[in-house]
Amino acid sequence: MNLLLIRHGETVDNVAHRFAGVTDSALTPNGVLQAARLGAYLTNRQGENFTLTHIYSSDLQRAAKTAGAILEAQSAAIDSGRKSLVGLSGPDEGNGDNAPLEPAKDVLQLSDLREMNFGSQEGTPYRQTHPPLPDFKNDRETTESMAARANRFLNQHLLPALVTVHMTSVSPAENVAVAVVSHGIFLQILRKQLMKHLRYLPDSRKVRWNNTGYFHLKFDPRTKWTDSRGLALWPYSIRGINVTAHLASTKKTPARDVADGTQTKIDEFFKPGEGSAL
Repeated sequence: MNLLLIRHGETVDNVAHRFAGVTDSALTPNGVLQAARLGAYLTNRQGENFTLTHIYSSDLQRAAKTAGAILEAQSAAIDSGRKSLVGLSGPDEGNGDNAPLEPAKDVLQLSDLREMNFGSQEGTPYRQTHPPLPDFKNDRETTESMAARANRFLNQHLLPALVTVHMTSVSPAENVAVAVVSHGIFLQILRKQLMKHLRYLPDSRKVRWNNTGYFHLKFDPRTKWTDSRGLALWPYSIRGINVTAHLASTKKTPARDVADGTQTKIDEFFKPGEGSAL
């Protein structure tokens, strides 16, 4: 079983070096391409070939559209017959339910997965300096507030989903994954709180995410233990930090370029049989 913590695609504010936070910043055309390539890489045999059973995202469009591209790529793989129901449960799991895991049919968008709220600094350049005025407001969202949101998401959604996937699946779970699409600063907080829940030695390394880069945890399907709340958790290994293998040959676009949904898709430039750049 795998867990993917994914940052959204490139946005207008990313390119302009502005704090977006809770501002609903739009993807650039390059951001749309990044998301499409990520979806194909995660769900096709040429890449990770995961079957995603749960996809969560922030409700801000840059994350929701990135997650939607992943879902679309998986749906296309299913329609073409390359992916099907996975991970039949076995009697050794003790759940008495022999129903298979199903690929995700939609994206669950949650406000708890939003980026830090930068307050009065929303929309300002990264390097903008503020004069030392006595009335300057430091009204950014606190780390404690973001940690509270992260823990709420973990307890209400992610940890129960991981338990469900683990308890339902047997050996095919090697390629089963749960994905979370969010934002660079919040993902750092979420990862830290997740590690606390897993109760292993703290991982002190600094993790940063490029646009559509992902952090990959793989859980050992052979071993599990139960915490004080009765949640079953398992040893894990870190298989990738800021994985961006799908971004080869992509490049940043000017800040003025916004993806409005009307652009021609890249695969429409190819004739049948010529292949696609995705």
